[in-house]
Amino acid sequence: MKMNLEMLMQKYQKNLSEMDWMILGYILENEQEVMGLSIVELGEKVHSSKSSILRLTKKLGFSGYSEFKYFMRQSKQNQTNLATANLIELQAKDIDNTVKLAQQTNFSLLSQALQKANTVYCYATGYSQRKVVEELSKMLMLCDKRSIVIPVKTELDISMSMISKEDIVLFVSLSGETDEIKENILSLNARKIPVVAITAFSHNFFAEHAQFSYFYYSTPFTISGKNHIAQSLVGLSVLVDIIFRKYVTYLNNEFEERM
Repeated sequence: MKMNLEMLMQKYQKNLSEMDWMILGYILENEQEVMGLSIVELGEKVHSSKSSILRLTKKLGFSGYSEFKYFMRQSKQNQTNLATANLIELQAKDIDNTVKLAQQTNFSLLSQALQKANTVYCYATGYSQRKVVEELSKMLMLCDKRSIVIPVKTELDISMSMISKEDIVLFVSLSGETDEIKENILSLNARKIPVVAITAFSHNFFAEHAQFSYFYYSTPFTISGKNHIAQSLVGLSVLVDIIFRKYVTYLNNEFEERM
């Protein structure tokens, strides 16, 4: 599986500054243009210095700007191939990219936090996401972990006073930018209550304000003759299953160490 820019951003996200995210946002929105720009010209476009862009490319693992541009050209070719792929191939790409990200992620701290938590509160911002969360909640209960799925925003607001530092709150979203939930996350942050964000890959509010953030891929696709866009959450199901399996593996290892 070849890396793309979004995957590199995920891999090195802890090293990236707000300025880095701004520059990368411009690059993602103007990929074709950027491939024809010199490092000085790109700096002028993003109101940044040549040295800042050079540092950014090195944070992403490149020797310099030239290697970064070569990587971008290769990624563009991969995207072109993806655009002509059939929908089953797109599904496989979402699954493969989600698994690839998970393989680069350390789940041990989350597993520890889940084990220590008195209650795992789960909230999803959409109906389809909630069905995945409900399955996760059932699986956690198989491990004797108390888990509560909060179905609607009103009940989330009511539950806020009951949630303590000994609990953990898991939010599942597509965009990670649901405005009405942001106040709840900020309140949990202020009270030092652990927050888990599971969203589609992006630099988003939920992930930025969570102690644990995990990403899945969900590539939208069109339906001929229709004005709307379809989007599958198969990547979310895969990621949640990985999280659960990592947790069970952690519990099994703990049990064996005590034996």
